[in-house]
Amino acid sequence: MIETIARSEQTRDCQARRGEAGAALLAVLWLTVALTFMAMATAQLVRTEVDAVRNQMDWQRSYYLARGGLEAAIYSMARYGINVNNEEPDVTQASEFAPGKRWLQYRYDEGEAAVEVVPESAKLNVNTAAPEELASLFASLGVEPVESTNLAVAIAEWRSPRMSEVGTPLDLYYANLPQPYVPRHAALDEVEELLPVRGMSRDLFFGHVERTTDGHWRKWPPLADLLTTEPTYGFINPNFASFEVLSSLAGWNAATAATVIAARTMAPFRTIEELQAIIPMLDPLTSSQRLTLVQGPIYTLTATGMTPNSGVRRSVRALVYVSANLPLYHRVLAWWDDWPSPSDLPQSPASNETYRGSSPS
Repeated sequence: MIETIARSEQTRDCQARRGEAGAALLAVLWLTVALTFMAMATAQLVRTEVDAVRNQMDWQRSYYLARGGLEAAIYSMARYGINVNNEEPDVTQASEFAPGKRWLQYRYDEGEAAVEVVPESAKLNVNTAAPEELASLFASLGVEPVESTNLAVAIAEWRSPRMSEVGTPLDLYYANLPQPYVPRHAALDEVEELLPVRGMSRDLFFGHVERTTDGHWRKWPPLADLLTTEPTYGFINPNFASFEVLSSLAGWNAATAATVIAARTMAPFRTIEELQAIIPMLDPLTSSQRLTLVQGPIYTLTATGMTPNSGVRRSVRALVYVSANLPLYHRVLAWWDDWPSPSDLPQSPASNETYRGSSPS
């Protein structure tokens, strides 16, 4: 009897110890799972922070690559203009400026920079362009014909001196707005002064992206790429003018503009006669009289910095006046620290491929 009781107590002790061991094992397993999840979360957090720091470094590096490329482009343009040491620059290099050349490319230890060179003579002068040209330009940007005409008329009145003390219908419209203002009635100093004009929308002015009827996406350029207030004397340079600007000229259409753009990607036009040979249907008296191959001293430079093994890009833009008569041979007229990167960047200068411009979609 005593032995039986001893065996029962021993059995209960063993069962209790096994229960305690099982509970301890279960607790250890749960603790292991918890520590595993904590380690995974910590690793993910560290990885995210490392990626964020790397992206920030690439962002800053791309910015300074862009600024360096822009400064190098200005130096190349000034060097070409003043002909340092009476030596002709090697214009076959991607980094050297030459008339008619749209892209300058630079390689650095930390990455690359591509600089788009566009003379202001490639744009319509908003102060002198005919209302018909402005209306055609807005229509090419997707604005309805009636709205394009009304906006062109409003701009023409906005830039024109007041003819009398009697207000026009547009003057009354501006005066009766919830926040009224007085129209300019003078030549514009900046393209941004078009924003208050009746009919001007932010999508039209700043550009936008929309889906076309065939399901593709199309990017509409901002007006800053198409219009200028700088004195270009009303002439347009066909080596640089955009599809929208060329197609808006009197006697031109979309097919004519596309033909010129396709031809100039092979080599810039050296004479107006070369252009007329490409498009013999152009009327020399109406369609060619607005053209010039003179680039002028004022340029819009858009520099894009790119770091290797990274999709980060950053662009800066400057309006620059280049002249041998200026200190340091140039003057920056305007500067934009963050500008949308162009979608048609050329091939890397390390590549054997050459840049080919894109035709309008």
